[in-house]
Amino acid sequence: MDFKLFLKELSLMEHPIALGGCRAQKIHYDCCDYNIVIFDNTNNPDSVVQIDNGFVRLHHANLNESRIEILNKYDNLEIISDPKWELKIFLSKINEKKSLVSQAYSRKCIVESQVCLVKAKNDLDISDPFASCWVKCAAYFLIDAVLSLNNKQNCPVHTLNSIRKLKPNTLNDSLSLITECIGFERSTNSLLLRMLKSTQGFSDMIEKNNHSKIIKNKADYLIRNSLLSDCYFYLGNVNRNNFYKIKDMSSKLPEFIHILKTGFDLENDIVKLQSDINALTSIANVMLKD
Repeated sequence: MDFKLFLKELSLMEHPIALGGCRAQKIHYDCCDYNIVIFDNTNNPDSVVQIDNGFVRLHHANLNESRIEILNKYDNLEIISDPKWELKIFLSKINEKKSLVSQAYSRKCIVESQVCLVKAKNDLDISDPFASCWVKCAAYFLIDAVLSLNNKQNCPVHTLNSIRKLKPNTLNDSLSLITECIGFERSTNSLLLRMLKSTQGFSDMIEKNNHSKIIKNKADYLIRNSLLSDCYFYLGNVNRNNFYKIKDMSSKLPEFIHILKTGFDLENDIVKLQSDINALTSIANVMLKD
């Protein structure tokens, strides 16, 4: 795919531009999109463009970025265009503080997981159906934290493969319990196809940018290649991100729970939910102390 020609046609090459995600890390599958970061100092929402048989996802960014969760994503960016060397200087400053950024990001994820678990417990006490959403979010945030502490990026399609390669230690061993709370053991072709349809629908409702086409492309590839657990993780991660965009309004938008029940494969067993909350709370508390 000649995405550089596409960028030139859109007159974007005048800005600092970089390739991010799994393609920059050279771990991509054929289904993976091109994550292009355009440092045009705007807050424009992401957009998705299909070129030939592939997809380009355009992110707009700021060279004065200070949010730790964003800076953490800029590790291993591959510069495409940098007319004034502004991006190279910006990335070199981030690289100098790479260890601090990683630690700060992991701590933020752990704290965010604790917030989710408190919300889950409160919702469980009042039988709110969104309780299971918060448990799933907490588990995904803890996985983000563990990966960050291992200097790994969370590229959702490839995350389980990265986890499988981690060296055994106390921290990494906790991942088996975290992933158990997410529910990979339920992965089947029929379930994943139902989850996919709902995940696409939820994406269209929240993102409204054709990201659902990328979701289908990736999920179809993973299912076709019998990577069922990887597909389950990927779809769940997409739903976590989109749920978090409406997290402060979730109680006012009860219609979303119907699509999330399938897309997020929500747990209905109260005893299981309470057990998951206790297990994840214990892991988060230990991680925060270390």
